[in-house]
Amino acid sequence: EFFYDIKHNDLAKKTLELSVWDYDIGKANDYIGSIIMGINAKGDCLKHWYECLKNKDKKIERWHTLYNANPIPSD
Repeated sequence: EFFYDIKHNDLAKKTLELSVWDYDIGKANDYIGSIIMGINAKGDCLKHWYECLKNKDKKIERWHTLYNANPIPSD
């Protein structure tokens, strides 16, 4: 669970990209997958985004399948 301090009016213009990595000490980190939430999302992620925008100050929980495409390089 995480929170961001942002005006509700600005939220509709934002995109949240969440990537999941397997962190290994002394080895390269392994990209597991990611999702995009926002106006450019598709399917269930887009539905979830709209539901969050409609229900200000309400916790909306959903499970999402991670997509294994376009990893962001790890540090």
